[in-house]
Amino acid sequence: MITKSDTIAEIMRINPTVNSAFLAEFGANELTEYLHRLKGLGEPRFSHQTVSFPNAAQRQTELVAGAA
Repeated sequence: MITKSDTIAEIMRINPTVNSAFLAEFGANELTEYLHRLKGLGEPRFSHQTVSFPNAAQRQTELVAGAA
């Protein structure tokens, strides 16, 4: 079984633009689902490809609101 920290490390290897603190806010199951979605994308057809993270907009809003 892969640990949460290993899952986060693998996500960051595939998507280096994501922040580890942001990912840590999600549960292990959510992270595993996101990792599977990232791996399912295969090779990008374009230079920039966006992947939505479940509840990412809401979590980002909460993080920003909490910092204020």
